[in-house]
Amino acid sequence: MAVAVLAWLSRTYVLHGLYPFRFRDEIVTYAKQNGLDPLFVAAVIKNESRFNPSAVSRRGAVGLMQIMPETGRWVASQLGFADFEVDMLRDPATNIMIGTWYLAELKREFGGKFVLVVAAYNAGRGNVRQWVKRSGTVIEPSPDVGLDVWPGPDVSEDFPLSEIRIGETRAYVRDVLSSLRRYRELYSDTLE
Repeated sequence: MAVAVLAWLSRTYVLHGLYPFRFRDEIVTYAKQNGLDPLFVAAVIKNESRFNPSAVSRRGAVGLMQIMPETGRWVASQLGFADFEVDMLRDPATNIMIGTWYLAELKREFGGKFVLVVAAYNAGRGNVRQWVKRSGTVIEPSPDVGLDVWPGPDVSEDFPLSEIRIGETRAYVRDVLSSLRRYRELYSDTLE
């Protein structure tokens, strides 16, 4: 019995190391403000920066949620930031605030389709619009974030991954979906 308990505790410890939930207060605050599941935001951050607020990609994306400077400027203007500077994206709270707002905007634009939102976050909304058009799928934009936390409990591949023309983006969508499932397994009980 003691060996089984020790094995379970070891597995849990390892999984929490592989799927950290740092910056929890900021994630929960801004996710809820934008109608997003905080565990979805954590899954995005894990796949974008591995929770490193100093991360900078080869393409120039900055911070926890790997915000491109142009996207950061645009979102900051939408949020009414008077004196936005790209270096502000290194601040975890600012980065999460901008990243969650942008995810909510993508949710509205792509009608709440999980695959399309995550793909647009990775490959850009222009690429995703082309893939949607090419597939013949009609997407109705969602005018509001809604009261329910998104994505809901039954997350699935709601758009054919085969229609995503960039292999890296297909893999990214799969990874975020897998991470979301793991985050929910590990942390759902710790959120109100």
